[in-house]
Amino acid sequence: MGQGKKLYVNKNWAAYSERVKRRDGFKCLRCGRGPEDVTLQVHHNTYITHKAPWEYALSDCRTLCKGCHAREHDLIEPDRGWTLLSIHDLGGPAGNCERKGCGAEIRYAHYAYHPNWGYLVVGSTCVEYLTRADRLLSSNVIHLYKNISDFVNSSEWSPGFTQKGKKFIRTTYRHHQIRLYGDELSHSFQIVLKEKGVRWHNFAKAIFASGKSTTAVKELAYIALRGMISKREEEKELLRSLYRELKINT
Repeated sequence: MGQGKKLYVNKNWAAYSERVKRRDGFKCLRCGRGPEDVTLQVHHNTYITHKAPWEYALSDCRTLCKGCHAREHDLIEPDRGWTLLSIHDLGGPAGNCERKGCGAEIRYAHYAYHPNWGYLVVGSTCVEYLTRADRLLSSNVIHLYKNISDFVNSSEWSPGFTQKGKKFIRTTYRHHQIRLYGDELSHSFQIVLKEKGVRWHNFAKAIFASGKSTTAVKELAYIALRGMISKREEEKELLRSLYRELKINT
C-alpha cells in the first residue's frame, strides 16, 4: 500500500471522517442518499501540501457517496456543472449523442461544456439530465462569467503598504479598490469602496482565503466586490451562489 493510501487507514482519519459525516447527517451532500443505500466517503475541497488529511478544518471537507465522490474527481462523467452553449439542427437524425451509455441518433445537437471534462454533443433528453442542476445560463450570466475571467486575466496590480507597514497588492474597478494581502495559499482580501467624486473610502473587513491560489482569490474578491455594488437582486443572488461555490471548491 502506498504512503498516500496509508494516511487513510489509521485512527486519526477514522475519527476525523466520522466527525465530517456526523456534521452532514450521514448523507451524501450531492444526492442525499445515506449508508443504507451507498458507501459514504469524505471529500476534501482543497489540498495543501504536507498537510495530513485529518488536519483540515471541517469546512474544507464534505460527505459524498462513492459515486458522487468519483464524479467530483472527474473519474466518471460529471452529472452536474454543465453549461449548454448552443443548439444546432442537423436537418435529420445525422448525429449521435456522446453521453456515455446513450449513443442515440439525434437531429438537434446540443453542445454542452464542463470545465473539468470538456465538450459533449448530446441530445435533448441527455442535455436535460446533464443540466438539471445548472439550467441554461442566460446571455447576461454568460456575459458576467466572461467579465470575471477578463478581470482575473487582465487586471493590473500594483504594490502598496498600509499605514502600519503591511504589504499588499491592489487594483481598481469602477473607482473601487481590491487589496490582496499575504502570499500564495495564504491570502486575505479586502474591498475598499469609493463613490465617484467623494474623497473618503469605506474599508470592508478583510476576508481570509487561505489554501487558495492568488488567481482564485482575485476571482473571489472580484465577485465579492460586484455583489456589493450591484443594484439588481437577480445578479446579487447569482454572485452569492457563485461566491459560495468557488469559496468551497477552489
